[in-house]
Amino acid sequence: MANNYTWTYPTLERVATEGSKADVVKIIHWRVTATSDSDKDAEGRYLTTTMYGTTNTPMEEGAEFVAYNSITKDWCKTKVLANLGQTEDEIKAKLDANITEQKTPTILTGTPSGW
Repeated sequence: MANNYTWTYPTLERVATEGSKADVVKIIHWRVTATSDSDKDAEGRYLTTTMYGTTNTPMEEGAEFVAYNSITKDWCKTKVLANLGQTEDEIKAKLDANITEQKTPTILTGTPSGW
């Protein structure tokens, strides 16, 4: 089993000015999705799981300022991982564990047949 990972950043919130800087990104909305390339659910769809959240991006004293139109997806990922205090491999491991849980659940749900 191998999983494919996709990072997306659907929205960047910014302020028009902060101090002498213009178009300053303040919040990154992010999502990372893992999709199995082999394991499928009962309907034949590849197993998938997602983590998502927001990351504040305060201007740090002495840090290089990156203007809004110069921001890259890699810049966003770096900010998100730093905010989470995790590596990309740690995030992938969590997503992999979730897909494994979907494939072979350790907790089963339902109601007794006599209900």
